[in-house]
Amino acid sequence: MVTTAIELIDRDGMAAFSLDRVARALNVRGPSLYNHFADRSEILTEVARAIVLETPRVPDPEPGRWREWLIAECREFRSTLLRHPNVVPVVFTWFPEKLLDKLYDRYSALLAEHGVPESHRLFLLEATHRMTVGSAVCTATGRPAALELPWSTATAGTDADADEILFVEMLKAFLAGVDIGSSR
Repeated sequence: MVTTAIELIDRDGMAAFSLDRVARALNVRGPSLYNHFADRSEILTEVARAIVLETPRVPDPEPGRWREWLIAECREFRSTLLRHPNVVPVVFTWFPEKLLDKLYDRYSALLAEHGVPESHRLFLLEATHRMTVGSAVCTATGRPAALELPWSTATAGTDADADEILFVEMLKAFLAGVDIGSSR
């Protein structure tokens, strides 16, 4: 059912999404959906969860490479979101908080292994998460990057390429500017 909801939203957008349309696509009656989900909000939370879980995980970083790893994780999540541009607002609005807590715990432990002080871990994760979701929302809703990056050596071929370059450069600048008090 969640896959069907994602397909409908991908194809027709949230404005056209309804439980009746999901039921018709599944060849069932609308009320039968309530045997599996309490309400529309619960279905949309599961849609968001499915998109987050669709994101491929990046292998754990090598020593001293946690910044590159975190950028790669953010790029993977953003890429997954942008494969479903009509679903991005769903993920933004109905983000599965319990899943986010699990991911933050896992990533925080990984950052700890790389010498990132406890006082900085949640800040880094939350800030890069917000940058990732915000960038995806802008791109998915048709607001491409409004500036060129004179310091970037890459040449953008499309608006999507320019947005990707801007996103990565923002993450690099942010992470370079955070003094974590560790040389590892």
